Amino acid sequence: MLEPVRDYGRRHGVVGALLRIAGRLTGSAMLLMVFRVLVGDAGLCPPLLDFAEGWSFLRHDDLNRFASADPSLDLDSAFLAEALARGDSCLGLVLNGVLAAYAWYALGPVPLEGGLMATPLPGYVYMYRAFTAPAFRGRRLYGAGVAAGMQAFKEQLPGFKGIVSCVEWHHHASLNGLERIGLRAVGRLFAFGGRRPRLSYVSYGCRGVFAARIERERRWAPESLKRVAG
Repeated sequence: MLEPVRDYGRRHGVVGALLRIAGRLTGSAMLLMVFRVLVGDAGLCPPLLDFAEGWSFLRHDDLNRFASADPSLDLDSAFLAEALARGDSCLGLVLNGVLAAYAWYALGPVPLEGGLMATPLPGYVYMYRAFTAPAFRGRRLYGAGVAAGMQAFKEQLPGFKGIVSCVEWHHHASLNGLERIGLRAVGRLFAFGGRRPRLSYVSYGCRGVFAARIERERRWAPESLKRVAG
């Protein structure tokens, strides 16, 4: 048992190893989730590729229309209603009337699992749920979208410091994609309780840009991004 724990400690730190041990000892009721927190500073300038100019913030009606036309976009009505009620905004690329790619942005808390909430600190915008339609993959639209988002927030969001994102540690494709376009890992989020977390811990490195908490009942009152999306 010690060698796997040592290996886990090398990869996730002492606190992560201790949480892992506790999870193993207390059984399935105390599973551990590990997220990596990544930041793209306001000065970051991912390559503005061919499709960077076509990105724009999408209206509710447009999102509903795209979702109805293509269920593979993963924009079900329940998610849209909740995200828009929080004041989150969707930056998308429309090509020939088709939604080719999108990413969501928030200034307030965003749910990760159960009552576990990810929250960007003042000056930062939380990016999540980035997606590229299958027919448009391989064109590096992700980097173009981040570049377009950065430019929009620099111009329209006073005090903008950067973009922050949180990804489970084993989602290597997402992590590699974020790092490839210039985001850097600053810390980790640990959560006890599997998909129903009871305890969370944010490592020291990301405390200036990111916070996490567990809410038993969701109460949405984040600042709206309407001034950016409008």
